[in-house]
Amino acid sequence: MDGHPVVRPWLLRRAADGDFLNGYFAGQVAQVAELHEAVAAFGDDAELVDHTTRLLHAMTYCEGMGTPLRRYPHAVVVLEAHVRSLGNLGPTVERYFAAAMIAQYLTTETPVGSGDPGLRARWEQGRTAYLALLDKEDWCDSAREALAAEDGRFALLAESVAPGLRLRAFRPADHQPRNSARQE
Repeated sequence: MDGHPVVRPWLLRRAADGDFLNGYFAGQVAQVAELHEAVAAFGDDAELVDHTTRLLHAMTYCEGMGTPLRRYPHAVVVLEAHVRSLGNLGPTVERYFAAAMIAQYLTTETPVGSGDPGLRARWEQGRTAYLALLDKEDWCDSAREALAAEDGRFALLAESVAPGLRLRAFRPADHQPRNSARQE
């Protein structure tokens, strides 16, 4: 950063727009903007949390093009703060999708330095926290609404991510209306 007072706030709130190409620079943005320090100020700042969501999501698919989440030195600190803040803010379609993709990534990848049992345990705790968030009823409702609206991302989740993570929102038995009488 050049020391200009608007650079860091812009990087923390506007650098990523959700495009696939964000994977080339998301890790650099996280490092240069010192995202690991900014997460302490998350509070109810939905704009900062949602931008962090886009950065973290980009870091789950950028292997070979940018800094993947598993190589980001402050990943665990940011993930811990991020999942807490998502829980406080509540679900949106974007948040559900990214949280599911992050949970999938935390399931299949291990952090660099995973020989450190404390780091590996915190990585796994992060995975568990994202899965618990995705299991909440209001989060499940958000996913079901997106699936019913034929959001292609949720078709992908239902087909390739939900079975492995056992995401409740995509289980057929859980799709029945809550107050409907079952016919026998």
